Amino acid sequence: MNATPARDFLSPRLIALINDATAHGITREVAVAVLIDLVTGPGFNDTPLDPREDDPTSEPDLTRISVAEVALPSAEASNPGFTENLPVVPPR
Repeated sequence: MNATPARDFLSPRLIALINDATAHGITREVAVAVLIDLVTGPGFNDTPLDPREDDPTSEPDLTRISVAEVALPSAEASNPGFTENLPVVPPR
């Protein structure tokens, strides 16, 4: 989404807003962070969120999978030394 009418319309306005914020003593990084927070917050973004995504009380999925459940592309599966170079991932 590099060249769209919406981007062409909004980009100079956002740049001007950030420049105005820096002229008032707000650092560029803070201005961008606040804009991101505002745009992704409930006032602008009405995309329904998955309530389980950020819920600290929800339990993570700790279901273990076996090696047989992991599909390897045929070229890698036919190479017996392929798995020797894979990183070791500690169990959860």
